[in-house]
Amino acid sequence: MNTIPTRFRRPGPIGRARLALAGACMLVLSGCGFHLQGATPLPDGVDSMYVNYNDDYRVGDPPLVETLQQRLREQGLLGQVDAPAQLDIRRIDNQQRIVSVSPLDGRVAEYELTTRVVFDYTVNGATQLSNETLSVTRNYSFDDTERLAAEAEQRDLLTRMHEELANLIFTRIGTVNDTLVPASADTAS
Repeated sequence: MNTIPTRFRRPGPIGRARLALAGACMLVLSGCGFHLQGATPLPDGVDSMYVNYNDDYRVGDPPLVETLQQRLREQGLLGQVDAPAQLDIRRIDNQQRIVSVSPLDGRVAEYELTTRVVFDYTVNGATQLSNETLSVTRNYSFDDTERLAAEAEQRDLLTRMHEELANLIFTRIGTVNDTLVPASADTAS
């Protein structure tokens, strides 16, 4: 008996219909300007972006800057200091405040973390965004008896918040880029 494993069989009529539907959905989404998460549409004629961040009091870059650079690197868009598009991360603030206290012993039960970023975005020397501010806020439970686990949870949550901020920054930049007139169209009029 010669059987073909399921993963190597050709799709039947229902499978082909599903593939066609998925392809149609991708075409519709790409036609309306939708981009997959992490996609960074740069304006026409711009092939790279430089991410600048300076903090004289910190060794290394925060997760937000590393995420921005990594996503650009994966797409072949990370440029050097002379790149035509410049993203200048001016400030990253991580704040924590107490949200609730245990009624039993008066210890902290829940914290609120807020990460705020302030950035500028320029293309070919022209400022597109100045002092743009975005923030993300999340709550997390705190158990004083398991301090190491709570600290690890906080670090993990901060990293995920920075990744979300990277998405928001790229979305905001993409929105601005959609309104830019290509250099060739600008000189033609």
